[in-house]
Amino acid sequence: MKLKDVPELKNSILDLPSKEKDKLLLRLINKDEALVEHLHFQLLEDENDLQYRVKSIYEKIDLQFEKSHHLINQININRSHRQLLLTLKTLSGIVNYHVQITKDKVSEFELRKYIIQESFSRYPYLFVTYTTGDNAEKLYKYQSGRLKLIQSLFEKFHDDLKYDYEEDIVKINNFLKNTSICFHLG
Repeated sequence: MKLKDVPELKNSILDLPSKEKDKLLLRLINKDEALVEHLHFQLLEDENDLQYRVKSIYEKIDLQFEKSHHLINQININRSHRQLLLTLKTLSGIVNYHVQITKDKVSEFELRKYIIQESFSRYPYLFVTYTTGDNAEKLYKYQSGRLKLIQSLFEKFHDDLKYDYEEDIVKINNFLKNTSICFHLG
């Protein structure tokens, strides 16, 4: 049941004494770990804490790539496409949680761009134009979706911020020219 479906309940809650509402609110917040972390970030943290969070996620990204490195190789390309896709989805989940907590679009863009760049620089052989197969197609489709997300974030930035990232966008586009991924950022 949703609160909007029962307007009488909403009115009754609003009519409760402040102390009772506070108790209920705290009980509800305690049931959602992400909400607790979001409130902690919003109410108790500052720009330095955001930078620390972002730095921590960069470290998690690098660690995840290192963990997966022995499974991704040129010997078994088909399995490597699948393993890289699984790694990218895991990393995307980490960034999604960060965005859920902080709502920060710039760090979301930076982290997603970093994941794309790292996957391209660490495993360029998985993106060459002659590579085919179901796992390759799934990986390319996934990367296209991530690139579209990055582009939508980038397009909403102020021109000054766009200028700061222009060099990275050019590098990604130059790499994409030699791949099976049909996409152009910018």
